[in-house]
Amino acid sequence: MGFRIQHELSWSASRAGTLQECPRSYYWDYYGSWLGWNKRSEPPRRQAWLLKKMTRMPMLAGSIAHDAIQRWFEQKRDEGATPEPVAFVEQAVEELRGHYRDSRDGRWQERPAKITHLAEHHYEEPQIDEATGEAARYGKIYADRIRDSLRAFLEMPELEGARACDPASWLSCEDMSTFDVEGVKVYAVPDFAYRDDEGVVHIWDWKTGSPRDADAFQLEVYAGYARDFWGADPDRVVGYDAYLKDRVVTEVRPGRDGLDHAYARILASLTEMRALHFNADESAGDPADFPMTDDARSCSRCNYRELCGRG
Repeated sequence: MGFRIQHELSWSASRAGTLQECPRSYYWDYYGSWLGWNKRSEPPRRQAWLLKKMTRMPMLAGSIAHDAIQRWFEQKRDEGATPEPVAFVEQAVEELRGHYRDSRDGRWQERPAKITHLAEHHYEEPQIDEATGEAARYGKIYADRIRDSLRAFLEMPELEGARACDPASWLSCEDMSTFDVEGVKVYAVPDFAYRDDEGVVHIWDWKTGSPRDADAFQLEVYAGYARDFWGADPDRVVGYDAYLKDRVVTEVRPGRDGLDHAYARILASLTEMRALHFNADESAGDPADFPMTDDARSCSRCNYRELCGRG
């Protein structure tokens, strides 16, 4: 009998953030699009899933920068050497251009789950108008963001401990895993983590955008993962948000109080999620049970706005 993915309630910082920002977007992400990967699924589910697979240029640029840094560490581990700096940076910029062309040319229709489909193209937004030159200006913003972020990763003295540490000390490099809170899977994906010679666990989160209130909370969640999976003493865990574009690092030392704070927030969020949860294997539910946000700015960058009549 073949393996079958089953719908279940899980928790992540990004999922919790989506629920807070817009319950209707949360519905499409985790319920309305479920099973939509099957071409024979009900049209609303299929449409929602195709929209879910879209991304936007800020997220695409961030993902490319993350992947490049991951490759940098993997090459150091596997080959004992790091990539040549100029090639390291420009390869990532060329990846951005390639993903943009794939989206513009409609190649995503061949494999929606694997090939980039930009919401900017889907909604024919003015910033990707090539005839006026806006597309070139818009693309340059994110090409420069990737260049600035990766150069910062290579050059910032605050990151030297992470760049120089022995691969034998590494605990995670973009490894997705889960830990359990009241029987619910909590997802944790630290960008990079290692244990130093004194037993202190250092957890890094690479950021290519601007600081958000949720960033420190995410590091507190990772500290819980570090305790449960790496046996770390919460008082000997240090988290870092590295805002590469701006060359700023903020340090978070959760400690036991911070861990208690994170767990309390997770439990409060889970209470909200459980109140709305249903089995999407059995029903598509009712989107009206998940009210739309009144924040027009949030709607303007949402993949699902055509489903909500706000396209």
